[in-house]
Amino acid sequence: MFEQLRYLAQDLKRWNIVSLKDIFYVLFEQGVWATILYRIGRTLFLVNIPLIKIFLRLIAFFLFKFSEVFLGVALRPVTQIGPGFYIGHAGVIRINPDVKAGKNLSIWHLVTIGVRGDGYSGAPVIGDNACIHAGAKVLGNIKIGNNVKIGANAVVITDIPDNCTAVGIPAKVVKRG
Repeated sequence: MFEQLRYLAQDLKRWNIVSLKDIFYVLFEQGVWATILYRIGRTLFLVNIPLIKIFLRLIAFFLFKFSEVFLGVALRPVTQIGPGFYIGHAGVIRINPDVKAGKNLSIWHLVTIGVRGDGYSGAPVIGDNACIHAGAKVLGNIKIGNNVKIGANAVVITDIPDNCTAVGIPAKVVKRG
């Protein structure tokens, strides 16, 4: 439950804060706000004390809605994302609640990670150290391996193995290793 707060510390380390100027910049970065709201909401969501959990999950829901409406990041507290989560630029980011992602996931604005559509089921499972660039869509019951880069505006609907770069519509592996 409180591991999410340790994860938040690892998330914030990804911003590479080394000076007072960096702190000032990070305070006004919406991606940081969205990450903080997600981690706090996830912590509240994981509390499993009868009666109290109802109240805490309601607060987590309101944090999610605030992030969705004001920051453009729809990331529910039920979603499982490992430590080191990085949102490069907030704005119209949608992540399905059934998505599971490993550590050091990096995403940029206009990214959608979710189900493929009518007649399909399942959401992506994303490995460690994945980077999903602006406008990319990762859809369906697929597995994205470790150390994968997905190019801007790519549409990924098939598995991507470890240590690859995928681009295009539909996305194809263009670089291995």
